[in-house]
Amino acid sequence: MSTTQENNFEFMSAEHCAGVMVLNAVMSDFSYGKHAHEELAIGIPLEGVQEFSCKGSRFRGSPGSLILLNPGDVHNGNPGDNSTLRYTMLYLSQKEFYPLIQCATKSDKSVCRVMENHFTDHVLHSLVLNMSHLVTGANNSALEYEWCLYEIAKRLTQRMGTFQPDIWADRKDTLFLKAKEYIYDNIKQGISIDDLSSVVHMSKYHFIRLFRSQFGLPPHKLILNHRINRVRAALETGASPTEVALDFGFFDVSHMNRHFKKSYGITPKQYQKQLVK
Repeated sequence: MSTTQENNFEFMSAEHCAGVMVLNAVMSDFSYGKHAHEELAIGIPLEGVQEFSCKGSRFRGSPGSLILLNPGDVHNGNPGDNSTLRYTMLYLSQKEFYPLIQCATKSDKSVCRVMENHFTDHVLHSLVLNMSHLVTGANNSALEYEWCLYEIAKRLTQRMGTFQPDIWADRKDTLFLKAKEYIYDNIKQGISIDDLSSVVHMSKYHFIRLFRSQFGLPPHKLILNHRINRVRAALETGASPTEVALDFGFFDVSHMNRHFKKSYGITPKQYQKQLVK
């Protein structure tokens, strides 16, 4: 039995990623009237039951499931089972998101309609939750937002059966080598997808798709990987971890520590103590 909470609706936009809005909501005794969004909306119930009607059908969303509403889908919504409902919802603008759909698919259509309004997909569930955390959290780069958004588009095209798989490139394209060189030369600066795509004179949507087939990593992970390698080299000279963190574009030492430990199993300070006598 759930303890009644007040209704609460908190909207947040992504500072570094246009066209993404997140709603974190708690509903105890509130019901939505019939309405429709201009955006593509993808939500996940986190606690309780989310009842809603759409296109003549009634649905019950529970934790682990996804709710998807195409632009123009008329729907309502309310908590079910007399329990408090807590959920997160992404609103993705057609202008920013549909070009990513087009980029990931075999189709040349500029829009898409997902036929499912309620379903289970563990991969998409994880991506939606991750994007929600990126928007509502701090210390995240524009590249992380843009890559997560592409992965959401890619997963939707996989569900629709229109995804065009990436082709691994054994021979590195000269233009993408220029993009990699740009990353290495500007590793201490903030780097965006727009910066990189302009280097290769390519739309950012096409660039995002092709980059991983060239280097095996999405842009933000290649940048992070190079930053960690530069941090490691600087630590070996005896440089202060605090100065190194700021020098290589991390928000603070804890931000650097988290990513360094994922690569080497220990913190930068522990690494430095082992090598610098």
